[in-house]
Amino acid sequence: MKKNIYIIPGLGEHCDLLRYQKLGKALKINGYKVNYVNPDWYKPLSEQIFLVNKKDIIVGFSFGAILAYLTAKKYPCKKVIFASISPIDTFSFKSLERDFRKDVAGKVGKKRAKTLGTELAKDIKKIKVSLNTLTTPYVTLVGELEKGMDPVDCIVPKTGHKMTDTYIQYIKGLIS
Repeated sequence: MKKNIYIIPGLGEHCDLLRYQKLGKALKINGYKVNYVNPDWYKPLSEQIFLVNKKDIIVGFSFGAILAYLTAKKYPCKKVIFASISPIDTFSFKSLERDFRKDVAGKVGKKRAKTLGTELAKDIKKIKVSLNTLTTPYVTLVGELEKGMDPVDCIVPKTGHKMTDTYIQYIKGLIS
């Protein structure tokens, strides 16, 4: 069985961005194959769970960490690294709906954005992240400059809510 590392970027991002390419390059260690997962940010996360094996590792950033959680909940694996996991339970439905609508309006048009924003917000509000019920081992990281991110196993110094070179080194240390 091959060992894989899956990288899932944050909301609206894709793995072609330099920071995720740097992360992938840094994680090509110990015989792991790096796989980039680019969520379709116009579809509910709960519909994008993907198959992983018991020897695999998932690294999810921000909203990508929510997809990592959902995947590991269904398919236990070796480890999940939650990098700046979005505290979705603290967002109101209205704020999620507004933010999703705003994010997609320029890409799908105003009328579709209204429906899509509501659909995505409903999906997020149905997700209940409960790390203590996860059978897969996990580690939570957060940037030192972020506020209100709990629980935290590791604080990445001089970092906010962004995949920086320092963040990448911390994640690499958790895998090697």
